[in-house]
Amino acid sequence: MAIGATIYKANLNLSNLNSHHYADYSLTLAKHPSENETRLMCRLIAFLHAAHEDLELTKGISSTEEPDLWQRDLTGNIVHWIELGMPDEKRIRQASGKADQVSIYTYHDNKADIWLEKNRSSLSANKKVKVFNINVEGGASLEQLLVKTMNLGCIIEEEQMHLSDDDHHMTVQITQSL
Repeated sequence: MAIGATIYKANLNLSNLNSHHYADYSLTLAKHPSENETRLMCRLIAFLHAAHEDLELTKGISSTEEPDLWQRDLTGNIVHWIELGMPDEKRIRQASGKADQVSIYTYHDNKADIWLEKNRSSLSANKKVKVFNINVEGGASLEQLLVKTMNLGCIIEEEQMHLSDDDHHMTVQITQSL
């Protein structure tokens, strides 16, 4: 019998001082059996960083036809396609053909640097694509915040995201690489 997804609930209070976007979100996140906890939390961070009232979590890792997150307009056209990790060039071209804007959030430190250098010329030529790197400061672990029902506060200022719950506080650096 196949292992099913693990369901998490996230109640989020977001204050993005960069874009002046202030909102509360109540999300349901499904962690695919092949997805680790770090990647799940990075999906949540990408959601907070790109937050918009029309931004949605998708089937993610379990679907090759959809990104990890997307924002669609009322007609169903994809406004913003958001990928996690280090997608191949074909996947990026596919996203660029379907969406007005494409964001890639990397979180693998050294591997992400190598991937970016390898793909820099093709990524730079594509004006729709932006690449961000997620880095947790001070060696903290995002998994500290992961519980079945999360109540998180998030403040974004400059390139820093401050995440906190009742017991933890951590700073996540989100730098735009491209």
